[in-house]
Amino acid sequence: MLLKRFALAKELDAPLKTPYLLRCGEDVKIEDENYKFLNYELKRELVYPASLVQKEIKLDDGLYLITNANFLLKNSRNFVDYTMSLRKKYGYKSIFYIPGVPATLIPVLFYLGYDVFDDCMEKLDCYTVWGKADECHDINTERIFHMVVGALREGRLRELVEGIPDNKSQELLRYADLNYYEVIEQFYPIHSESVNAVSMNSLYRPDIVRWKHRLYERYVKPEYGENLLLIPCSARKPYSQSKSHKLMGRYIKSTMHEVILTSPLGLVPRELESFYPAKNYDIPVIGHWYEEEKKLISEMLEWLLTKYRYKNIISFLPKSMDFLEDILKSHGAEMIWDGDLERLAKSTKALDTRVSKSEILRQNFKTLSAFQFGADFDFSSARVVGRYPRVDIKVDNGRLFGYDMHRGMLTLTERSAEVLFASEKYTVYIDDFHPEGDVFAAGVLSATQDIRAGDEVAVVYGDELRAWGTARMSYYDMVAESKGKAVKVRGKH
Repeated sequence: MLLKRFALAKELDAPLKTPYLLRCGEDVKIEDENYKFLNYELKRELVYPASLVQKEIKLDDGLYLITNANFLLKNSRNFVDYTMSLRKKYGYKSIFYIPGVPATLIPVLFYLGYDVFDDCMEKLDCYTVWGKADECHDINTERIFHMVVGALREGRLRELVEGIPDNKSQELLRYADLNYYEVIEQFYPIHSESVNAVSMNSLYRPDIVRWKHRLYERYVKPEYGENLLLIPCSARKPYSQSKSHKLMGRYIKSTMHEVILTSPLGLVPRELESFYPAKNYDIPVIGHWYEEEKKLISEMLEWLLTKYRYKNIISFLPKSMDFLEDILKSHGAEMIWDGDLERLAKSTKALDTRVSKSEILRQNFKTLSAFQFGADFDFSSARVVGRYPRVDIKVDNGRLFGYDMHRGMLTLTERSAEVLFASEKYTVYIDDFHPEGDVFAAGVLSATQDIRAGDEVAVVYGDELRAWGTARMSYYDMVAESKGKAVKVRGKH
């Protein structure tokens, strides 16, 4: 049974649990002409073919031995291409044992979908031409393996992989990020407690890239946003709770569409500041912008200013972001580089635009609904009622959405679930039963391909809405798995 997945890494509760580390001399042995591990036995000539043509051997249903791993790893691009071809060929449920790899590569190989490893390379490195070394200072494979398991369970696997100081590991990660985003992203959860952007590779994390794609494809600027205010990020998240943003807020004298410029997300509209990963990321800040960060922010700002024509643009950014000056000039922005709050107050007051807080909230939640679901919900009569953390969006006499303040996400009700079902988005199709509790994978017939673990989903049989709740698996696993919870049901029809 699938317990957890992150990227292509997975934890399985099965006869061969994954991830799994085999011990050389105990779990893995070479006896006579046979290669043995656990209950499996192979002729050595099958494992090490002279032609190097044979790359994987089927050991059991859904279990494969990947031969010649270190030969394949000589070319990082070819190795990642081969790895992804394996998943396309054998599916994302299959278990892959990759023997004899360096311990430093176990984190990235696990991230890329390999499940079973051994410590044979460590044992071999402890030997010299004179026999076993008196002292062996090689990296401890078992320690690294336990770090990998802990990182998966705590949602820190990507940070662990990015932090490995090994060129080959980083080559594999970068090539996978740049060429297989669509494959890996489908198994990335929609929410995690934290994102530590520890390196430039963080710019290409699938959840960070997903944020950018959603902005380009789903974002709809709120109608009150006639005037744009560009402001810097803050260490505290959400930004509006930081001292710097609270201070700025006292000097903003008109209704502005506030957009925060930051790395690694590029830009964050204020109305999306609590949506993952905007509320959850942390990054080292030293007042210096790297070229990749400059390029990201510049491209996304140009996109925003080209797509949406603002009447007035005010930039209240630190001098360290003057690399944006040419773009701002070309769009007629007023630039305040020196943090002059009095000038900010004077410039915003001159615009003399006032929109009620209730109307701003209504439009902000409409923008959030489009960003989260990619569907069109009718907010024309919507009212935001309650106080944080208990907030509801109501239409007429019923609820359209609830709001999960912790995750920064809207939660479905019967009305909004019906809209998703009609739009064929975020919908799980089940067999003919009425859920009494949660929906398990055994009862799922199919699911729309936009579903990731953590998404809000409608549960449907035929043309009838049966329930709604939170996905516990991606769409792929809901259909492929026969055990495990697919949807945690919150409401039923």
